Amino acid sequence: MPVATIQEVIDQMDALLARWEPRGDYLAVFVRSYRIITIEMQRAIAAGEFEDPNWMERLDIIFAQEYFDAVEAYELGEGRIPGCWNLTFDLAREKRGTVLQDLTLGMVAHIVHDLPIALFKVGIGSSHRQSRRRDHEVANDVLGRSIGEVQTEISSHYSFVLGFLDRLTGGIDEILTDTGIRATRDRAWTRAVALADAPSQSVRDELLRELEQTALETARLLAPKPPSLLARLIPPFRRWDRTLAHWM
Repeated sequence: MPVATIQEVIDQMDALLARWEPRGDYLAVFVRSYRIITIEMQRAIAAGEFEDPNWMERLDIIFAQEYFDAVEAYELGEGRIPGCWNLTFDLAREKRGTVLQDLTLGMVAHIVHDLPIALFKVGIGSSHRQSRRRDHEVANDVLGRSIGEVQTEISSHYSFVLGFLDRLTGGIDEILTDTGIRATRDRAWTRAVALADAPSQSVRDELLRELEQTALETARLLAPKPPSLLARLIPPFRRWDRTLAHWM
């Protein structure tokens, strides 16, 4: 379903959670984290943190629509779905990975694949590129300050162990933010610029094919390895871990 405002984006996320949570569908892991980030972005736009708040709002909407389109294609079994999203959704729905893998695979698919496309669609022409680059970097800060809440929310709903490890090491959220997400978003910007500056549609189409392949290869690196004893133990462990998270 097309969305036209950030509030509609949040409402659509709520609808997905309402459908997935009661049946224990782990597709909910990523969208629950994405919802937190979207609400924080909505607040930042309202607070005037961006040079061009209208552009940022359009970007957030188009960015989210890429995700919603992938979800719809996957659930209906119709239309084309990027390979990175197909892998991510399969692993979550089949409960073949950990909670952290569900979260990071969703982030990889959305940032590596969807973000360059969304940036290109919303427009990063040369006349506004520098100001929009600055707004892109402010968005990095908004995302960074959301990660702690994401960590808490995901831990409380799905994984006591994840929360325990974060308290023990004091650094899971910092690793996800500083060494992963920011660098990945910087590369997404570079790819978006290449799409915007492509001299022809054929060159742009080739860049899009390379982008999809890169996202899929990155997702495969983070995905669970072929069947093993550990892989067979993941589903019962996740049920226990989720129960303990709710109980604690």
